Formats: sequence, C-alpha cells, structure tokens
Amino acid sequence: MIDNPQLSFKPTLPFKSVTAALLFSVLLGPVGLLYSSVIGGSVLMVLFLIAFTGKYVNAMIIFWFSSCIVSVATVNRYNNKIIKKMTL
Repeated sequence: MIDNPQLSFKPTLPFKSVTAALLFSVLLGPVGLLYSSVIGGSVLMVLFLIAFTGKYVNAMIIFWFSSCIVSVATVNRYNNKIIKKMTL
C-alpha cells in the first residue's frame, strides 16, 4: 500500500513576527501590544489611560517602553509553543 503524505500532515498555526510586534509597540504603544497579547495589551492600555488621565508622564513612558518589551517576549513565547507542537 502507498503512504499518502497528505494524510500525515499536521496543520500548524503561523508564526508571529517579532519585528512586526516591536514595530507596532514602538509606534502604537500599548495598542500595538494587542498583536502579540490581547490580555497584556488590554491591561497596559487600561494602565496607560489611568496614567494619562492623571497626567503621570513618567508612568506613561514606563508603560510605553514596557509594552515594547512585553510584546517581544510574548511573541517569542508564542512561537516557541508552536515549535514544540510541531516537534511532537
């Protein structure tokens, strides 16, 4: 019997781009974090809005830069999970 390679194909999710995540976060701040992490982006957007309404400029800058760091970390974690699923 002939093995059909299409039957052994495992569908996988596409990788997320670290460059795109960083670019979105640098340009859009916490809103750009939504590309890599919906929960993290939502939390940082709320914190950013609270800091914005209270006019805490230092906090806004910290949240903006932290969104860049978190976006790269979450995309790397997401891609590593996909790699692990592919190797199983």
